[in-house]
Amino acid sequence: MNRSIHQIIDEQIRRWELGKKESPALVQAINVITISRECGSRGQEVAEKLAKKLGFDLFHHEILEAMIETSKNSKALLQTLDEKAMNIVDDIVSALVHEHHLWPDEYSKLLLRILNTIGKHGNAVILGRGGNCALKKCNTLRVRIVAPDAMRREYLQKARDLSPDDARNLMISIDANRTAFVKRYFNSDANDPSNYDLILNTGTLSVDKAVQTIQCAIG
Repeated sequence: MNRSIHQIIDEQIRRWELGKKESPALVQAINVITISRECGSRGQEVAEKLAKKLGFDLFHHEILEAMIETSKNSKALLQTLDEKAMNIVDDIVSALVHEHHLWPDEYSKLLLRILNTIGKHGNAVILGRGGNCALKKCNTLRVRIVAPDAMRREYLQKARDLSPDDARNLMISIDANRTAFVKRYFNSDANDPSNYDLILNTGTLSVDKAVQTIQCAIG
């Protein structure tokens, strides 16, 4: 039976707590890859294969949203960091708010804290949700996965059994929503190449080659 999202989060908290007890220096050794992607570029496949290859934890949309809901009712997730590390996270969040001229609500504050908590623990691949904006000052490789429009449309047609027009409209809608999310919560442009360390085109690179390239980039 597949684990629920909340079971995954509970297991994650236990791993972080165990790691903190076994290795107090863990929060200093950060290894994080953020992956932003165009719809239909197979970015999720890249993230999943990369996490598996590296033995990293994968944090995607559903897990991050569930973490935010969990943190509204319990501080257990954020308390996986010691007091010093949590103070650093709060300082980073404050700096991001100031630097990007944000007016954070409860959701954006929790999102920033959770992304930075993941960043402090390290050994993570974060898919979407503006991870590249939140963690750009950490020891993080920020990756963007792109592909030609025609290839992305064709991929969506096959993957979701859509007509060409429906695939194109879905692609445009999802890309617009992702861009709007990053603009709203980080006051940043998801399509600006300067927000990334590495941009990979899966129109010319296979998913496996993209994963290998990222592995080489983190040395």
